[in-house]
Amino acid sequence: MSKIQFINFTANFVVIFRDVVTYALIARIIMSWFSMGRPVQGRISLFLKDATDPILNIAKKLPHKIGMIDLSPLIALIGIDLLSRLVIILLAKI
Repeated sequence: MSKIQFINFTANFVVIFRDVVTYALIARIIMSWFSMGRPVQGRISLFLKDATDPILNIAKKLPHKIGMIDLSPLIALIGIDLLSRLVIILLAKI
């Protein structure tokens, strides 16, 4: 595998991983609107909770509330996007 192929593979992996995590966070946000405070039930809900909790826990360490609105998912989405862009820029400079 040449250096260019490795960089392309890694950049594509970062983009796909970012997209999957973004869609998982959006799905969790939408599912939280319908659960209305009830505990998480179902395989898909538990999977989304387990997959997105580490990212949301990092985002919750920052100030993330405006009144009753929790902005930690928005902070997580912005952070994931910025981090993936940074990784791709660093890969391009190799």
